[in-house]
Amino acid sequence: MKSKKLFKYFFLVVLFSTLSSCDVLRSLRYGGIPSQSDYKHFPQRVVNNEGPVYNFFKSSKDSHLGTKIGVINRDFNSTNVSLDSFTTLHKTVTFLIIRNDSIVYEKYNKGYTSNSLVSSFSMAKPFVSTLIGIAIDEGKIKSENDFIVDYLSEFKNKTGWEQITIKNLLQHTSGIRFTNSELDPASDNAAFYWGDNLRARMLNLTLECPPNTKFRYSSENTLLLGYIIEKVTGGTISKYLEDKIWKPLGMEAPASWSLDRKDDKAIEKSFCCLQARAIDFAKLGRLYLNGGNWIGNQIVSKKWIEYSTHSDPSGNNKHFYNNNWGIGPLKYGSYFAVGLFGQYLYVYPEKNIIIVRFGDTETSNHPNYWQEVFLQIIDQM
Repeated sequence: MKSKKLFKYFFLVVLFSTLSSCDVLRSLRYGGIPSQSDYKHFPQRVVNNEGPVYNFFKSSKDSHLGTKIGVINRDFNSTNVSLDSFTTLHKTVTFLIIRNDSIVYEKYNKGYTSNSLVSSFSMAKPFVSTLIGIAIDEGKIKSENDFIVDYLSEFKNKTGWEQITIKNLLQHTSGIRFTNSELDPASDNAAFYWGDNLRARMLNLTLECPPNTKFRYSSENTLLLGYIIEKVTGGTISKYLEDKIWKPLGMEAPASWSLDRKDDKAIEKSFCCLQARAIDFAKLGRLYLNGGNWIGNQIVSKKWIEYSTHSDPSGNNKHFYNNNWGIGPLKYGSYFAVGLFGQYLYVYPEKNIIIVRFGDTETSNHPNYWQEVFLQIIDQM
């Protein structure tokens, strides 16, 4: 307990020395370290749902998977615990398993229910890349190989930026200098998360290297993608999400996207901070499982889905990440969206399984660990 208090104290001290006064006040007021409840303190844009709701099937008979499935706990002296116990041990607030469009496991902790909104953190990024694919389908963007300055004229005078393509942003090979540790208060990512002037921050960043030189996961890349969507649609990214995904997929409830400020210069924190019910996040997984088709309507092209969920190591991209989706293990064709503190949308096509997991502040969790856990669960189904 003492070490956690010391960490938080150190975090806040460094935070105070690195962020602007407004950013510091905001972060100190809400605890400094990101958490599931932060969105309640940020300005929001509502993403409305409309029309008939698409519901996954729910069996009237309890399959008792929570007690039947065993998971190896991460402790040094690891023990096999039930799935129900495991979710509690690791601060899980929502956990869903969907197979063949049926909810076969559903668990909520810490006061959360099926109606609760959960915050995506970086799980929002594949929503953005999906919207880019839709914009290409509609001809609003000619190609992912277009240079970003073709759409963002403000960057034409920045040396080297004329070489960056939309694909570079999608693959995180843009060469933009950006420090991305959410738990490092001196990082650019902390400044983006707590900051209230993202348009200025976008323009003030510099290049670390030419594009296609190295993979560098960066929230700046996804923020720029959101900005391009704003430019080509003439509206907000929230509105485009509403029109192209939220309403067509029959979401259960409205969502919200956190903004950096309250005035007319506000922009969505498109690299994170999309709030919705857990079951509605699962519907993006279903859309991808069905090749971009939703009950007969092609929402995004099958070509975009197939490319996004398979490896493309060109331009020094990593084979395990593409278009903001994690890839692997390759044997099963699985892919996933991942966010801070173990937020997960995990898709396993071989068994037609979708797993959705949301948690709150826990610095010990690692993405590779959660993938191992999901495979343990799937092997028992």
